[in-house]
Parts: sequence; C-alpha cells; structure tokens
Amino acid sequence: MSLEKYYIPGSKTAALISFISISVITYLHLSTPVGFHIIHIIHYYMLYLAVIYTAMKFGFLGGLISAFIITVFYAPGVYLNLLDLQHYQVRSFVEILMMYTLGLFAGLYSQRIYLQNSKLKQTYEQLEKSIEEKIKMEKEIAKSEKLRVMGQLSAGIAHEIRNPLASLKSASRMLKDGRNSPQILDIMTSEIDRLNAFVERFLQYANFGKIENEKMKVSSFFDELAELLRLLCKSTDDIDLKIRSYLAEECFMEGDVNNLKQVFLNIFSNSVEELKGQTGEKKLFFEVDCEDEYVVFKIKDTGSGIPDDIKERIYEPFFTTKETGTGLGLTITAKIIKDHDGILQIENDNGAHFTIKFKRVSDEYTSD
Repeated sequence: MSLEKYYIPGSKTAALISFISISVITYLHLSTPVGFHIIHIIHYYMLYLAVIYTAMKFGFLGGLISAFIITVFYAPGVYLNLLDLQHYQVRSFVEILMMYTLGLFAGLYSQRIYLQNSKLKQTYEQLEKSIEEKIKMEKEIAKSEKLRVMGQLSAGIAHEIRNPLASLKSASRMLKDGRNSPQILDIMTSEIDRLNAFVERFLQYANFGKIENEKMKVSSFFDELAELLRLLCKSTDDIDLKIRSYLAEECFMEGDVNNLKQVFLNIFSNSVEELKGQTGEKKLFFEVDCEDEYVVFKIKDTGSGIPDDIKERIYEPFFTTKETGTGLGLTITAKIIKDHDGILQIENDNGAHFTIKFKRVSDEYTSD
C-alpha cells in the first residue's frame, strides 16, 4: 500500500500554520466559559476551517489526524465514554462525527487533486524528455543527411581540387628543373588561392553551428547554390545543366544560409540521382526570380517524376522508394522551409518540378 495515495507531503510552513491555528482555537475554546454558547459555536466552525486547511495541505491522513487531535481536546469525555454515552454527550458525538466526515471528504478531494497533478507532472516530464530526445534525434538525422549529400559532392570536390593540384605539380617540376620564372610563382599563388577559396566555401556549407538568420543577397546566394549544383553534376558527364537567373534588380531574403543550402542540396541530389538512372534526355534546370513579395527558386528535371500514389507521402519521415535512401531528405527540406515561413510546391511536368518561395525583404531591412 503506497503512502502517496493517502498523504500529501506538505511544506513546513503549512504544518506550522495548521499547528498554530488548531492550538490557538483549541486554547480559546477551553479557556472560554461554558455559558458562552455562541462563542463556542464560532470556535467550532473555525476548527472546521483548520481541518479543511490541513486536509488540503496534507491529504487524507492530514484531514483524519487533525480531526482526531481537535476532537480529543474539544470533547474528551466522548472518547472516554464512547461505549456508554450519556444523553448530554450525544450532541458532542455528532459534532465529532461531522469533524471526521469533513476531514475525510476534504482529504479525499485534496488527495485526488494531488494524485492527478502528480500524474500530469510525470506525463509532462516524460513529454518534455521525449521532445528533447526528438530534437536531438532530428539534429543527428539532419547531420547524417547532410553528410550523405556531402558524400555525393565528393566527385565534384575531387575535380575542383585535382585541377589546381595538377597546375601546382607542373609548376613545382619547372622549379625543380631550375626554371625560376615569376610567371610560375604567380601561377602557384593563383592556384593556392583558388584552392583556399574553394575549401573555405565548402567548410562554410559543412558548418553545423547554431542557426543564425541573416539578410542575404539573392544573387550571391544563387551563385553559391549554382556552384554546389555544378559539383553534384560532375559526378556524371551526361546531365545537361541549365542555370538561369531572371533577377532584373538586386533583391534580398532572410534565413540561415547553411540550412537553406541543405534544402537545395537535398533536392539537387535527388534530381541528379534520378537523372543518373534515366536512359533518355537528361536535363536539369535551376532558376531564380523575384516577385513583388517572394523570391522564387525553381528546380526541374526530366526524370520520371513523382508517382501520384506516393505524392502525399513523400514528406513522411523514413518513407523512400530508393533501396539506399534514408527517407529523410524531403522531410528535413520541408521542415527547414516551413521554419523560414517559405512555400514548397511539387508538380509533375515531364519530370519533377520543385518551386520554393521565400519572403522578400526590403533593402533597408536588417535582421534582429
């Protein structure tokens, strides 16, 4: 039998208040002459309040114990003659029963509320823990998905690094042969700067730091995305890549650069994988335009598209039609877009057609 079902662990302050109130009222009752009936009735109802308070603070046991202590001092003769009550003690006996009844029901009521609150608190703590675990899992999943896309970038990365290394190797051989020319040193410096710039751009994408929204130029952001898309396409030689910007003027948007890059890389990688498995025309379009309220990005491939029977399920976690897919790419993509108050639209138009919209911000706008 658990004590928690019958007792509420109240505070020391509540215990002190109960003790003082019962002691003071009982003292007043005992010190008041018997003839002052109205005063004694007032004392009795004040003791009712003391029992209710104690029951609310200490539960079922608190109500019964306080009722017992009060009635022992209030009418000790009833207890001494319980089996042989006199007629003049019947009223006191009824009052004692009323005191116990009040303590019983007040205690049961407060105990029920306490148990419900304890259960709610436990449920809340479990929910809070599960939410923390879910957030942690989402972060780990996002990292794994990001690493998966970075793995697909490896072919393009190798190509970007191989060319400068080849130039550096040739220049070093010339220096070894004694051909000390300023032009050779300029070539080496240029290729080293090229490598350094590429590594810095790649590390910027690979950064898993905290989310930081910032205002960005759409044209610069689009150029970075286009470079990443070219890297992905270098893993295969037969994709006809079309990159088009319809920006008539400079416009701005706000968001976390690394997370937004993850959005586009997830879609890019899906399109490239889809086109690799095609035998016919392999075209991939990436476009950007600015409307009055939105910056609009469009990604379209000439693959097989998304079957209508699974179109509603593609955002579900772990749902995938690929043998080696995680089923998390579009789930993460949709979540990031939603977190940025963006819009994601998917259509079938001789292949998969993705339209992504983000709110346009004014030139004077600055992020908090």
